Amino acid sequence: MNTTKLIEEISKARFVAILNKYKKKIVASPHALDHLSDAQRKVYKESDLINTLTKESPRGIGLQRNGRYAAFFRRKQGFIRIIFEIKHPKLEIITFTNPENMPNLKKLK
Repeated sequence: MNTTKLIEEISKARFVAILNKYKKKIVASPHALDHLSDAQRKVYKESDLINTLTKESPRGIGLQRNGRYAAFFRRKQGFIRIIFEIKHPKLEIITFTNPENMPNLKKLK
């Protein structure tokens, strides 16, 4: 079973409410940047992922089957998909990917 499959679209209002609840407790997992090369680590930093999540408006947000959230942000060449999870009392960025396209979240209903 694909646990990262999106099962529900999350409204921007719900996304903002989640961020507001955890805004002072957003961290990046120690594994969030593991799959990057040394050169890529000079481009992507934990603070960049946190800033993208908190300061940019996502094109879409979805809930995955595994209970984690996926937020999609537009980039020049595709998207950045930031996967995060609520681990009370914090919100933790688990990882990210750079897909070319964003799934149609409206079809999840």
